[in-house]
Amino acid sequence: MGVGQAKASESPRRAAALMTLYRGAYDVEVASTSFGPGLPGLRAYHSSVRVDDVEYSFSMMGIFMAPFEPGAWASHQCYANKPKITKYGPSAVSGQQLVRLLQQFFQRDSYDLLRKNCNSFADMALYCLLDLRLNPNVCGLEKIGHAADKKSHIIQLATDGGYRPNPAADSFSPEKVIHCIDDYKTQRGFR
Repeated sequence: MGVGQAKASESPRRAAALMTLYRGAYDVEVASTSFGPGLPGLRAYHSSVRVDDVEYSFSMMGIFMAPFEPGAWASHQCYANKPKITKYGPSAVSGQQLVRLLQQFFQRDSYDLLRKNCNSFADMALYCLLDLRLNPNVCGLEKIGHAADKKSHIIQLATDGGYRPNPAADSFSPEKVIHCIDDYKTQRGFR
């Protein structure tokens, strides 16, 4: 064994992408579409995840699934800007497994514009599929908005009450979701 190499037995985890050598492979992409005015270096984004021929996103209706047609991301159609597509490659986790695991955390009427939104879902979906996290730039503006609103209610005031924190999102914690994903994947041999 050379310098920098580790024995396979030293780590109980195997990257999800490597598991495709042992299971069926599911192709994964993420689409992120910027919208609204934004600030220098900060924009609002809508993001969703594609696994094979289905697009997955999250809204007030819960997890949304749409048949995927190349170049036509259903949940991005209402935005003027075109989505930026990032190809991530194969996952051992299927779209059905993704929904089965995440639906308990992303239920209908639990959406919150700043704290639990489409980007939160795409972040957790990407972690579930490939042990990766969403680019933090996609979530930057909402994190700043949440921090500011938590201290001074500035977003609620600026939107004249259009934004109100959703109590159904109060218990959402990405760390708890990640812990659940890790347990699920370990129990089912994805790691």
